[in-house]
Amino acid sequence: MPFFRIDDKLHFYAHVPKCAGASVEAYLRKRFGSLAFQNSSFYRVPEHARWTRSSPQHVDSKSLELLFPSDWISSVFAVVRHPVMRLRSAYDYQKTGEKSVPEGMDINAWFLTWCESRDARPFQFDNHPRPASELVPKTATCFRMEDGLADVVPHLDTLAGNSEGARKLPHENKSRGGAQYTDAQAPLSQESLARLAEIYAEDFKRFGYVCEDVLKAAPKLSAKPKTSKPFLQRLLGGQTR
Repeated sequence: MPFFRIDDKLHFYAHVPKCAGASVEAYLRKRFGSLAFQNSSFYRVPEHARWTRSSPQHVDSKSLELLFPSDWISSVFAVVRHPVMRLRSAYDYQKTGEKSVPEGMDINAWFLTWCESRDARPFQFDNHPRPASELVPKTATCFRMEDGLADVVPHLDTLAGNSEGARKLPHENKSRGGAQYTDAQAPLSQESLARLAEIYAEDFKRFGYVCEDVLKAAPKLSAKPKTSKPFLQRLLGGQTR
């Protein structure tokens, strides 16, 4: 969750993992210069030698409040994502990127295992599956990935008082994620969807996502899909009812 400067003011980007963070950070650097409280080499340090439980850019909002006085920060913004799609991206990253997922463990087993251990180990997986509502300060201006990122640029224009930067955010991490990663993932089970609705309840409420639709769309593997809506199909790994 990096800080960036505009003139003599300090602004904060609440970097929610798996929400186009690399693209936003690249744009902020190009337009405003170096970022603070950001460490792209976090994983290169052995776990026992790290000074924080998560990388600085993935700090939770309660820890942020303890570290930085609120009157130091002129503004806060964040990009958020539907909890199901964010979960799928987090699983894909851990499986293919960090290779932390045991061989043969599908997304349901991985997610339910995390659910059982999250209270005892809240920072595991560098906060990648942690609810966005625990990472984004209440005062933040939020943008949803599903709505596109075009509105981020004029928001930064307003903060800067000019429109001198690029008009589009770069697309970083092009080789990862995308619609393809759901094709190889198992459909989310009814149990997974129920736990997701419980754990991410505040995300659904705060960021305007519809939890009821996800629960009603729990996959039945023996049934043929009755909808062709691509977003819903991606939510459930290609299986809908």
